[in-house]
Amino acid sequence: MKLHTVSCLAVLLLGACGTLRAERINESKTYSYHSSTGSKTQTAEEIEDIGELTEKQGFSAFREKLRFNVTARESYTTNALLEGSHSSSDAVFLPTIEAGFHTLLGKNFSFDLAFKVESAVFAKYDERNFAGYSAVATLDYRFKPGAPKLFVGVEPYRYDSFDTGDLLTQAIGLTAGADWEVPFNAGRSLAFVGYRFTDYLADPNIDSRLVHRAVVGMGHQIRSNVTGQFYYLYQHSDYTDFDRADNKHTVAANLIYQFSRHWFGSLTTSYVNSDSSQNGASYEGFNAGLGVTVQF
Repeated sequence: MKLHTVSCLAVLLLGACGTLRAERINESKTYSYHSSTGSKTQTAEEIEDIGELTEKQGFSAFREKLRFNVTARESYTTNALLEGSHSSSDAVFLPTIEAGFHTLLGKNFSFDLAFKVESAVFAKYDERNFAGYSAVATLDYRFKPGAPKLFVGVEPYRYDSFDTGDLLTQAIGLTAGADWEVPFNAGRSLAFVGYRFTDYLADPNIDSRLVHRAVVGMGHQIRSNVTGQFYYLYQHSDYTDFDRADNKHTVAANLIYQFSRHWFGSLTTSYVNSDSSQNGASYEGFNAGLGVTVQF
C-alpha cells in the first residue's frame, strides 16, 4: 500500500481534533488526495464482436469518482466550554457521514464536491449538543506534477442546537489558498504545507469573520497498514461585525490503522491554545479520541 492511500483517510480526520463546537468544526483544513480513471473507447470491430460497452464503462468510471465515509468517534476534552484552562472536561460522541465526488478537468484542473452531516453529543454538557450540515465545492489547479496546488472554493454550512432546535450559526465561506505535498523516503513519508484565506459571511452577523490558516506537518507510513501524522496549525480570525481578533495554535498527532480495504481505526490527539482580544474568549485544552471509519 502506498502512503497516500492511507493518508487519504488520515487527512480527513484532521478536522476531528479539537472541533467541539459549531464555530470550530468549520475551521479545520482538509487535505485530500484523489485519483480517477477514464473509460477506454472501443473500436468498431470490438463493438461488432462483443457489443457496445461504453455505457457500462462510463458508469464504472463515474463510480470511481465517488466516495462515501461513515465515521464514529469518541473524544475526551479537558475544556468542553472553551473557557479558560482545563476547566470543563467531558466526553463527546462525534458521528459523521460524508459523500463526495472528484473529477479531473483537463490536464491541470480538478473539481471536488463534498457533502457532510455531523453532530456532537456531550456526556455532561448536553445543552451544547448540536448537528451540522455542510457542503464544500473546490476547484484545484496544479501546473505540473509535484508543484504546489492552488485552489478556490465555496462552503455553505448550518449548525443547529439539539437542546432547543434553534439555529446556532450558518454561513457561506469563500476560500482561496495553496497546498504543497512533498513525498520522500521512497514514498513512505510525506511533508505538507498549506495556506488558505476564507471570508465567512455568517448569520447571525456576529460570526462573520476573515480567517487566515497556515499548516505544516508530516505523515509517515510506519507499517503497510499503519500511518502516523503530526502537524502544527496556526489560525488568525478577524471578526468583521465587532472588535475581536483571535489567534489559535494547534499541535496534533494522529495514528491511522487500516483493518481492511474499507475499515480504518484512528487515535487522534491535539493541544489547542487560543488567545482572543475579547475578554473571556481565550482558552486552552487537550483533546484525545478513538474512532472507526468505513470508507467506500
